[in-house]
Amino acid sequence: MSLRKIVEAEGPSFIQSPIGTIQAGIEKVTFVAVCKITSISGSKNLLDFNVNHIGDRAAFERSYSFEPSVADDSENFIKQAYLYLKTLPEFSGAEDC
Repeated sequence: MSLRKIVEAEGPSFIQSPIGTIQAGIEKVTFVAVCKITSISGSKNLLDFNVNHIGDRAAFERSYSFEPSVADDSENFIKQAYLYLKTLPEFSGAEDC
């Protein structure tokens, strides 16, 4: 399972020159990213997980945490993590892919 969303990111841009790499300022990019959970750990009280955001213009990883449900009829922890992401404003409009 993964999610697809539009990402707006800001970070340093670099120019490669004969004398080395030079920071050229700050660049803002907007791109479509596929977001996939790459690791998950924790306990029934708190789960921590990492999400890779991979697109054609950039890639980065971010960490998240939530309190999972341990009820008999609840989804597995990975499914719960994806459902949790969809509740966050930054994942508004994200689609399953």
